[in-house]
Amino acid sequence: MALKKLAVLGGGMGSLTTVYQLTSDPDWKSKYEITVYHMGFRLGGKGASGRNGAVINGMTSQRIEEHGLHLWFGFYDNAFNLIQQCYKDNNRPATMPLATWQQAFTGYDTVCLQENADGKWETWEFETMPNELTPGTGGKHYTIKENMYRLLVLIKNLHQGYQQNKTSQVQANIQAHAQSEHMGFIRKLVSGIVTEGEELFADAGDWLLHAALKAAQVFDEGILKEVVLKLKEWIVIIAKDLVKEDKHLRRIFIEIDLAVVTLKGMIDDNVTKGGFDVINDIDFRDWLKKHGAFEVTVNSGLVQGVYGLVFGGNNQYTFEAGTALRGLFRLGLTYKGHVYYRMMAGMGDVIFTPMYEVLQKRGVNFEFFNKVTNLGLNPDKNSIATISIDVQATLKSGNTYNPLVTVNDLPCWPTTPDYNQLNEGNALQSQNINLESYYSTWQPVSKKTLTSGTDFDEVILGISIGALPTITKEFTDPNWLAMLQHVIPISTVAYQLWMNCGMDEMQFPFADKGLPLLGSYKEPFDTWSDMSDLIIREAWPEGYVPKNIAYFCGPTPQPYADQILKNAQTGNFSNPDFPAQQTQVAKDNAADYLQNLTAEIWPGLWKPGQTQFDFTKLIDLNNGTGTARFDAQFFRANIDPTELYVMSFTNSSKYRLRSDKTAYGNLFITGDWIDNGFNAGCIEATVMSGLQAARAVSKADFEIPGENDV
Repeated sequence: MALKKLAVLGGGMGSLTTVYQLTSDPDWKSKYEITVYHMGFRLGGKGASGRNGAVINGMTSQRIEEHGLHLWFGFYDNAFNLIQQCYKDNNRPATMPLATWQQAFTGYDTVCLQENADGKWETWEFETMPNELTPGTGGKHYTIKENMYRLLVLIKNLHQGYQQNKTSQVQANIQAHAQSEHMGFIRKLVSGIVTEGEELFADAGDWLLHAALKAAQVFDEGILKEVVLKLKEWIVIIAKDLVKEDKHLRRIFIEIDLAVVTLKGMIDDNVTKGGFDVINDIDFRDWLKKHGAFEVTVNSGLVQGVYGLVFGGNNQYTFEAGTALRGLFRLGLTYKGHVYYRMMAGMGDVIFTPMYEVLQKRGVNFEFFNKVTNLGLNPDKNSIATISIDVQATLKSGNTYNPLVTVNDLPCWPTTPDYNQLNEGNALQSQNINLESYYSTWQPVSKKTLTSGTDFDEVILGISIGALPTITKEFTDPNWLAMLQHVIPISTVAYQLWMNCGMDEMQFPFADKGLPLLGSYKEPFDTWSDMSDLIIREAWPEGYVPKNIAYFCGPTPQPYADQILKNAQTGNFSNPDFPAQQTQVAKDNAADYLQNLTAEIWPGLWKPGQTQFDFTKLIDLNNGTGTARFDAQFFRANIDPTELYVMSFTNSSKYRLRSDKTAYGNLFITGDWIDNGFNAGCIEATVMSGLQAARAVSKADFEIPGENDV
């Protein structure tokens, strides 16, 4: 039987997951011949990272440079399962760095959010409890109804916390209403459910929560909703007029209000039967308002944190309510081990290097420097007939490009190609050509066309949706065109600092809870993470070793973001200066952040009367002075179509297509932009999409955890 030739377009996580799953079949070589065609010199797509090996002043640092901040949440079962298989299959010697997945990831339990309360920034700490579960293995996947019960348990715990810390004024409010008509109504309402004696309950909140949990167990929606509404009334009676005076009480009020409104809204809008997608026609904040959330909740750092997870900014972009709730439920209620995990090197080093090493050993072909420019249709316009490719560079010898470098005994991806392996290496290096940029003036060395039936039988398209308006310009299927119109990617920005001062000097208030992670701050860099655990993985010379590494990221501000999207949608990449211009915008915003915002999070670096950030705190191999040390840091504007972040705008998920529902018979799609069941931009959604593509190609029958709500 002839082998089926698979042309895999793009080397991001969706494509690599598909290939990994297909080649995990011990007999795959008797079924497929697989070739990955990828632009540039490194795998990873939006998740690619590189080691900067530039020699500066006779020294090099091999510092890690990322597209932005990448974290793995504890509910990422599919992603963790994949990487666990990968590390097992790669079977590195125990003496190597990051030989196991457990060494490659470290779990964390504390997240902080910045909240602007009456014009003053305050840090809101969330400390979660670790558990004995392992992400990626075993454990129950909860239904919507089961998670609603778990949410009530969370409310109960919050209520107990408030009971232990209630102020005299709250106690006075409770006593004032203890024998009120409201309390009598509550007793009558729950009398059919609560059989325990009154002495077990400290106040009406206890009564109501106990009744709600009983109703949730049998899932009596009518009683549950009525009890939940009375619980909201009770919290308002005892606390609403005090939230501005008591920060602790305000935060408990926000958490309970958010949870109660969520339960009410899910019942009202039939989420329990129809799944989260039934409320995707409304923005998450608007959905909360619709069901009675208070303004203090809607505008809280907690709700802003939900938008920050998807680069939504402060009202810059919408986030469809169903997808937002799906992610929030899984993040807060179903994590395993720890709420989130950090990679112990760059994402390229931890994820894409071992995946590449395993796939290469398995016999997958990788064609680097192959930029896909067009998918041509057959005369009937129902399948892919040709794939047009620009060959960016050619190899000096042999047919295999060796892309990796070794840093501190760890195989890594560099930030530039190995010019010594390329015939065009001298020209590429001297002209400082970026082969990953659509805005590059570099002309292809040659062009080639792959033909259906000869070079490929089926196509796995894993190139991100930002590039598809130009690559699939021949496509006429209305569903495809609707997807490109409604599933929108956006630009993001990031910068990284290497500093000679530690967190003890910087004095972030919650640094004792582990390396800080902070969200919901002012855009465009609303997220900061202390990445000092990566110092050991870099190679700084003596006298320049950092004490702290800080990563920042967020959404590109307007009007720049709109222009970047317009360029991608129209294929206008004619301005070679555009990347430098946008990097300068990111750099200017980073300078503004250091000058105007760091005093809030790093108070130790600001002395009385100090009016400017102290640039001597930044490390520079060139030993520059003043802002020259700032210039030596890393700044990134993610503007190319393949590195844009895919959003979940209001009412957009319904336009996403499944992997095998493209209207083109030999085309399968993969990536966080397809209808993968999670439908938010993250590594978990991408892995799910890759598994779905592999399932469709192989006609295998296996379940993918989390792809269905109910």
